[in-house]
Amino acid sequence: MKKKLVIITGAGRGIGKTVSETLASSGYTCILIARNPKEIKNVEKKIKKTNGVAFSKICDTTDYSSVQKTVKEIISKHGNIYGLVTCAASSPAVGPSDDLQLTEWNKVIQTDLTGTFITCQIVGKNMIKSKIGRIINISSFHSIATYPERVAYASAKNGVIGLTKALAVEWGKDNITVNAISPGPIKTPRTNWFLKQDPENEALMISRTPIGRLGNTEDVSNAVEFLMSEKSSFITGQNIIVDGGWLSSAWFGKYKSKK
Repeated sequence: MKKKLVIITGAGRGIGKTVSETLASSGYTCILIARNPKEIKNVEKKIKKTNGVAFSKICDTTDYSSVQKTVKEIISKHGNIYGLVTCAASSPAVGPSDDLQLTEWNKVIQTDLTGTFITCQIVGKNMIKSKIGRIINISSFHSIATYPERVAYASAKNGVIGLTKALAVEWGKDNITVNAISPGPIKTPRTNWFLKQDPENEALMISRTPIGRLGNTEDVSNAVEFLMSEKSSFITGQNIIVDGGWLSSAWFGKYKSKK
């Protein structure tokens, strides 16, 4: 039986890297897309060492013609696309909203929101023709509750949720499910930078998380694996929050009560 073909954007590091490894280990043929050739080549080599099937492609997801050309080449060589996971993201442009440069705003919106739309649209056309597909967009808990000085990132990730719901409504008739995953505090190279800004940051994040730890990229990739499977065929237009209960909690520290 031919393996189902899945494209993962932002596959060179962090969540995208682990998603690629998880899906490959589950038997999917993975097309790894990123702008950094060294990073995705390393991911491709690691997958192949464990007998997975993966191919890397250099592509800028903010460039419509680049995505169009890349997807056309993928279909020509490998056949119809079954799944898409959009992990590509820019740095969050940290800074006060009243002083944020428009160039910084545009960079985040272009990568995190417009790039996600471009990829979904171009891949979605192939899925519509084949009448099946699974699209999973990686958003963020910043789409629900955010920090100060994250206006561009929070806005872009909110847009990803809206995009996900709109596509789910339009493409459900074509047997395509479209869902989002909003990771909470997950240990990635980017969040590691944030945690290092203040020695108390990690302890504060953990103290609010009922599970009692920060998440890891496998926590997210396991959710992706489920949404990519047949077991999720009646789930669409949803935002799955993977945060260890962080957004459900309003408490920092250990709660003490007198009986």
